[in-house]
This record gives sequence, C-alpha cells and structure tokens, in this order.
Amino acid sequence: MEKPPPPPPAPLAAAPAYATQASRPYNPWALVSVSFAASTVIGTWCFGGLIAVITGHVARHQIKRTGEAGANLALVGLIVGYVAIGLFLLFIVAYIAFFVFVFAFAATHATATPSPTSVP
Repeated sequence: MEKPPPPPPAPLAAAPAYATQASRPYNPWALVSVSFAASTVIGTWCFGGLIAVITGHVARHQIKRTGEAGANLALVGLIVGYVAIGLFLLFIVAYIAFFVFVFAFAATHATATPSPTSVP
C-alpha cells in the first residue's frame, strides 16, 4: 500500500496588524507658545517672550481641561518666555546702570576749563 502524500504546509500566519493609536490633537495655543519662544532666540526678546508666556498659560489651562496633547510644548514655551523676559529686564538694568555710572564718573571727575586768555 502506498502512503498518502504528506499534507500541505500550513499557510504562514498573517503579519500582525499594527494597532493605530488614536493620537490626541495638539493644543494650538501650545504650538503658538513654543513658536514664539523659539522666536525669542531669533531676536524678538521681550515681545516674543510675553506672547510665549501668555499663550503657554492659556494652553496649560486648556490641556488640563480637555486632555489634548502639547503639555510639554506649553511648558517649554513658558520656560523660554520667562528666561527671555528676565534677560530683557537684565539688559535694561545694565543699560541704565551704564549711564548712571558714566554720568557719576563725569560729575566727580570734572576738569577745570582753561580761562580765556587775552591775546595782545
């Protein structure tokens, strides 16, 4: 008696389907905050820092309420915004101190002006 042929190999299992994660949308205020924080590096200093701080606080409040993504972006916007405002204020203080020093130095080191001489 002949042996029956071996059964065909089992079909390969299909690759596991990747579960798509439902991504949370980013809070738009967090994006604005981190964008203006980045603009402080370019040179808007206090103006960009103020907007980054205001929008960062708004974003964090909304994210706590709605559960949107972007909490880290809002935090970065707040930190960079506050640093930019602090550096700007430090620059203003140094600017004023420079002129106070110059005027105080000039007042204490006044030189005598030569008196006019009569030329014969």
